[in-house]
Amino acid sequence: MRIQSGLSQSQLAIKMDISIGFVGNVESPNHRAKYNVNHLNKLAKVFNCNFSDFFPEKPFN
Repeated sequence: MRIQSGLSQSQLAIKMDISIGFVGNVESPNHRAKYNVNHLNKLAKVFNCNFSDFFPEKPFN
């Protein structure tokens, strides 16, 4: 979503009031950092979408 929206990691971090490093860590396959519920709420506001858009419609098997 971030790249499709044309936002840099820095721009997203500023909009979410989190560190640039944390955004990079979440996006890196080499780190275990994940967004929490508060982060997802902020992401929904930044991308003008619903909180539920971050979850699959059907559960994983």
